[in-house]
Amino acid sequence: MPRQLVYDRWLLVITVLLVAGGLFMVGSASNHFALESGKSPSTLWWKQATHLLLGFAALTAAMHVPYAKLADARLIAVLLVLCAVGLVAVRAMPEAGGSHRWLVFGPLRLQPSEFTKLAVVLLLARTLARKEERIDEVATVVLPCLGLVGAMACLVAVENLGSAVVLVAVAGALLFAAGLGRVALAGIAAGGALAFVAAVWAKPYRWERITAFLDPWADPRESGFQLIQSLIAFGNGGLVGVGPGHGQQKALFLPAAHTDFIFSIVGEELGLVGGLALIGAFLLLFWRGLRAALHAPDRFGSYLALGLTLLLVVQALINMSICVGLLPTTGLPLPFISYGGSSLVTSMLAMGLLLSVSQHSR
Repeated sequence: MPRQLVYDRWLLVITVLLVAGGLFMVGSASNHFALESGKSPSTLWWKQATHLLLGFAALTAAMHVPYAKLADARLIAVLLVLCAVGLVAVRAMPEAGGSHRWLVFGPLRLQPSEFTKLAVVLLLARTLARKEERIDEVATVVLPCLGLVGAMACLVAVENLGSAVVLVAVAGALLFAAGLGRVALAGIAAGGALAFVAAVWAKPYRWERITAFLDPWADPRESGFQLIQSLIAFGNGGLVGVGPGHGQQKALFLPAAHTDFIFSIVGEELGLVGGLALIGAFLLLFWRGLRAALHAPDRFGSYLALGLTLLLVVQALINMSICVGLLPTTGLPLPFISYGGSSLVTSMLAMGLLLSVSQHSR
């Protein structure tokens, strides 16, 4: 009698709790911003609710797709080409928020960098699953793979350095998991560090963010303003927070309160307890995702589950570290929690694929 396939219920419960909490926090953190923009205070909540419905549709579809079909080289090539075209095409789109990150089609806005991360994970999973026995052949296996990943990361870094850092970090972790030697990993890390320095040096505002991170009080009204306001939010929250909906920093004191810095509003309104609960949810996600990777029936499923898990957890940890002043500021949303359609839909799509792998775990 064939074994009945069962999805990892823990992963599904974590996802539901995260998106439900995210929808609540978006509603709380965005009302002042919406009013200042001349809209109803619930406008962004309703938009995020629509994004959530699309996200659940993506998750449900991905859950029921046999993940092995995603190892098709032609499919991955098409996805990478579409993402590359999208990353180039955004340069012709109107600027929003000081950057060109979105493809705009009437009321629809897509952020190619979010979809690129998924496409790169698929590429890495397929490549490593097929060639892990030859992983020490740097010239014929590692470098071609890194060339493609690096090219996509460079296109992403033009407007979103944070997403490029996530891409490179996940790629490095997967290569480490595949057994790449320490010397080669050290070389990749050094090359990534040099590329990061060059990207920061190329745009003055990125260097300002580095200096603001090192000493935000040196320029409290300009470059250090956002980090200072974020820290004030956590200070206001204390142990248990000021209460849901009662935070003050979202009242146009903290920029990007409903997007990149929504974790700061969590800290203010729900306190240290709420912040630790959110961190705990992502750590639980990491555990269950790692379990799915370790027990996957084939190498592609293993690398895919690991890559998707790291994609979500690494981005979450970087975002939260930025909010508490442990890393320099960059435009990186908190998966499942921050406002934004592309981020929410791709996060739920990634979770759907992870659930697809989990049902086959031994």
